Amino acid sequence: MKRAFTLIELLVVIAIVALLMGILLPTMGRARLQAKVVAVNAELQAIGTALEAYSLDDDGAYPPTRVDCMLGGHFYQLPVELVDGEYLPSPGGDTFMSTRIEDRFNRGYTYKYRSVGILLYNRTVVVQNGSSLWVPDGFPDNERQEGRDYADLRESPVHWVLYSEGPRFDLNRMKGLKYPVPTNTWYSPQTRQGVIVRMRLANGRQIGSFESR
Repeated sequence: MKRAFTLIELLVVIAIVALLMGILLPTMGRARLQAKVVAVNAELQAIGTALEAYSLDDDGAYPPTRVDCMLGGHFYQLPVELVDGEYLPSPGGDTFMSTRIEDRFNRGYTYKYRSVGILLYNRTVVVQNGSSLWVPDGFPDNERQEGRDYADLRESPVHWVLYSEGPRFDLNRMKGLKYPVPTNTWYSPQTRQGVIVRMRLANGRQIGSFESR
């Protein structure tokens, strides 16, 4: 006849299992987060390739930045031009999203896109040099605290930027840091916070959160 567990033995087993779960769960959580960050980075790279393909087909131009007050939080959406030209998939169904590609850290919304130059406001108002990016002096190789807003594509060190706001996004903190171009706003594996970016420099090079600058 097999001996049954005593109450003390059962409690010891439960305590050991709880201890192991306490050790493993944070590790598993970090691994899942890192996997999601890597997936976002790969998707931004693919969208960056689509932007360059669009530019080659359109005499070097890039789609405008969009701000639409009627769409709530759907500002800086991925360009509909990429969908119309079949560089990105159509959203399909009843949605405010411009494309089916969804920000993994901001469900229900696309990744964000901002370019230097034309701003398309509320779908119909075209503002020349209405879209700007704040770029630190010396960016990206010798970045300093000082910088300025660039609204003219001929002057800006950065032509466009794609980004996910990333995990635990803090708008008040990021506004003070003038995201998303400065590297001190980019995702850090140590803090597990920050924007995940992909951008095109004036010299044609693309850089992102996890690439040497």
